[in-house]
Amino acid sequence: MGPSLTQRKRCVGMIWERVRTWGDLGGVQMRRILGKKRRVFLISVLFGLALLIAMVWIARPMAVLARISTLGAGGILTFLLTILLGFSFGVEGWRTLLRSYGVEYSFWRTFRVMAGAYTVTYLTPSFHLGGEPVRVFSASDGLTRRSHEVIATVLIERLLYLIIIATLLLAGGIIGLKATAIPVAVQQGVIALAGVALVGGGILVVGIVRQATWVSRSAAFILQHLPRWGWTQRVEEGLNRVEGEVNEALSRHRWASVKAAGLLTLSVGMNVLAPFVFLGFTYGRFLSIGELLLFFALSTVFSFFSWLTPGGIGIMEGAYAAVFGIMGLPIDGGIAFSLLQKLSSLCIIGVGIIYLSHRGVDLVAKRKQQ
Repeated sequence: MGPSLTQRKRCVGMIWERVRTWGDLGGVQMRRILGKKRRVFLISVLFGLALLIAMVWIARPMAVLARISTLGAGGILTFLLTILLGFSFGVEGWRTLLRSYGVEYSFWRTFRVMAGAYTVTYLTPSFHLGGEPVRVFSASDGLTRRSHEVIATVLIERLLYLIIIATLLLAGGIIGLKATAIPVAVQQGVIALAGVALVGGGILVVGIVRQATWVSRSAAFILQHLPRWGWTQRVEEGLNRVEGEVNEALSRHRWASVKAAGLLTLSVGMNVLAPFVFLGFTYGRFLSIGELLLFFALSTVFSFFSWLTPGGIGIMEGAYAAVFGIMGLPIDGGIAFSLLQKLSSLCIIGVGIIYLSHRGVDLVAKRKQQ
């Protein structure tokens, strides 16, 4: 004889209460996690602001303002255009890769997508990677089309940037650092860092040329020891597809990759020229190629720590003050240079916030409908 109706209702009621309890516990746990993230973010902001105030105080606020005013409207506009032009070259480089993979976007739409991703990366301490998922999500219309191709273009772009920056870093380490009185240990560290990055990038390029499947095979080896859940199979299939698309970069998409590399080089080059513009207007000093490479090498090394606070606030002011001090210039110039860079970033962030506030809502809705 089966259970009575009363017993079945009681059983269903017990199950429902258990599900509600689990849901409440999950909600509490999620709120705790979000609360911790908010606290970490607040601490990083306060820490960065404290550093910023300290650096401005050390450099003397009036001296920093005087250095910025020395630029004049023409100098500030030229500096802003240099940074924005560099960002635009990066946008066109990624757009070239997208078009080669069949994702046709206008320049302005691509600019807004990258501005949205840049905004997330800039405002969240995330080791310079927080905006990449946003970029993929936006460019693939909420992961509703060609998401694997979009992911492949982002990975290729990151690889090209790695090789370009490592090459300039190595040049700065060899040419620029050797011409200054920087400790040998620092010179060797910069050169070693650039060498490791170049070797790593070279290995990846060789793997792409040879159509290697290192990632998918490694993932398959790890996943085979896990239970065959649905998500593990989707992860494995997704990795296989993305890896296949990336391996096409130097075969079917060779010329697009070369063109993108040229545009990304121009993007980095405009950022290298930023101190040339700043020092030319403020000090009447025009840096040589070796000095520009030195400035780039030192600022790149220091920027590895900028992700600790939103926008590198406080950290980059101290970093540029150190760079200016190494180059024999007053540190108030370093603080002014960093603040102008933040002003340039705010122009891009403004576009990104507008894009995310409008387009982001539509993308999430579209993803939910799928």
